Amino acid sequence: MGYARLAFINSLRVFAVFAVLAGLATAGCTRPDGSPGSAIPAAKERLSGSSSSSDSWPTFAYDYARTGYNAAVTHLTKSNVSRLQLRWKQNVGDQIFASPVTFAGNLIVVTRGDALTRTRPIVYDFRTSDGSLLWKFRMNGGEGQMTPTIDPDAGLVIVADEQKQIRRRGPSHVYALRLLDGSVAWSQQIVGLLRASPVVTGGSVYMGRAGGDPPLCLQGGITALDESTGAIEWTWSVDPQPNEGGSVWGAIAFDGAHLIFGTGNTCVEPIPTANGAVALNLDGTPLWDMVAVKNSSYDSDTGGGVMLYNGRAHFINKNGRFYAVSPQTGNIAWYKDLDPDASKGWTGGFATPTTDGSTMVEDSGLYRDGTSGGGGEFCQLTAARPTEVFPGFHSKLQGMDLNGSVLWSRTTLNRLVGYVALAGGVGFVGFSEDFVGLDLSTGKTLWKYPTSSYINASMIVVPSGVYGADDDGNVYAFGLPAKK
Repeated sequence: MGYARLAFINSLRVFAVFAVLAGLATAGCTRPDGSPGSAIPAAKERLSGSSSSSDSWPTFAYDYARTGYNAAVTHLTKSNVSRLQLRWKQNVGDQIFASPVTFAGNLIVVTRGDALTRTRPIVYDFRTSDGSLLWKFRMNGGEGQMTPTIDPDAGLVIVADEQKQIRRRGPSHVYALRLLDGSVAWSQQIVGLLRASPVVTGGSVYMGRAGGDPPLCLQGGITALDESTGAIEWTWSVDPQPNEGGSVWGAIAFDGAHLIFGTGNTCVEPIPTANGAVALNLDGTPLWDMVAVKNSSYDSDTGGGVMLYNGRAHFINKNGRFYAVSPQTGNIAWYKDLDPDASKGWTGGFATPTTDGSTMVEDSGLYRDGTSGGGGEFCQLTAARPTEVFPGFHSKLQGMDLNGSVLWSRTTLNRLVGYVALAGGVGFVGFSEDFVGLDLSTGKTLWKYPTSSYINASMIVVPSGVYGADDDGNVYAFGLPAKK
């Protein structure tokens, strides 16, 4: 994606981008989905925030290392985060599962849609300064659950819908949309559930494929696409045999030379590339594989993304164990049992860990409330609303040092399937029906804002403000009060 060149891109292109987008918004031109171009009315309230031209949170958990940490945010700190106020709010009329992303004043939001009711997922581009609608694109069908990736160099937004029919395994669709106006540069069909936020680098788009659990037993893995045309360059599968399952659910990490990601179970006997993590070279050949749960014929996924930091690849498995492995070999450097009882019901987490370089933050899964009842496997495939509350269970968000020692723990009603966004010593996350800002040193709440529904999508924090979305289809922008 060329993140090192973002400053250069900003200086040359942002002014032109805004000029064109503003023209589209005011002209009321026809949108790529054929709908009128009238913008959603902007909120009247205006609060302070740095220029949105310096905004960049272009993919799941900020960068391809999936650290979730934005060092460019310097005005927001633990001492003033309690002053955050709603800057604007828009409603898109559908549940939002995918996390928003942003670049140069464009806030990209994807609605979930509903395959059963044939409600198609929609991609929206809101202006970060006031919430006005710049463009929208209606996808082909299925559901939109993948967090997009923006490639500023190519001016493209990579989005996807997924087909979930059990009897008819229709293809899912990947789209490359132009950031300027939402028009389609290309689209490609892929069989599989598309949840893993992609990596875009070196002229290729690397997509994760999931759906390897029964009864689908889709052949999950990685598909590489040509970024210019969408043509398939190569595919790699967790299980080389068709119809035997295997999945890549979580965001793919990239260390500059290799794709590193978690893998899920197959529908047959255990194999070395399932239920753990894998690293691929950029030509699709394996570098290494590791199995977190050996000889398991159960749902022992690594369902979240892999976070790269300090020479380690970090992830949690549904056995409740948090791993730090070598990105070069896959050898385990250390591990921490965050949820020791998880292996009894495979209730360990599948959130993606994040770090600001001092504290790592991870949701460790479901815990039984004392001796109370409650059941249900912690399964991402069947979880239509991943943040729902499970009777008889609670979850925990834990802060750790870089060696895995737990510094603090927060008990929550909901389970986290995304990540915690980090900036200025604060972690931003959705707890059930509240947006929360946590002190990364202690885990204590510094700021809270109630929403009208559960929160699936992870938050993002950039110089222009803090952004989030809830299940009622509300998109929120927060900022500090203007200086007098």
